[in-house]
Amino acid sequence: MSMSDQEYCFMRAEAELKMAQRSQQPAAVQAHYTLAGYYLDRAYGEPHQPRPATNSIRQDVPPEKRQH
Repeated sequence: MSMSDQEYCFMRAEAELKMAQRSQQPAAVQAHYTLAGYYLDRAYGEPHQPRPATNSIRQDVPPEKRQH
């Protein structure tokens, strides 16, 4: 992945995390955290390795904002 792709994915992940923090709807919070995880996986993951960021980001959703 070129540096510009990596930088783009990192910036998108940051934007998704900010949107998750501002969101009031649990489904929106979860969606933003999930997208942030995918962007972090793209930015830092190797193409043929497991992508752990998605699962850890999902676990970081605050309990009061989780979708039930």
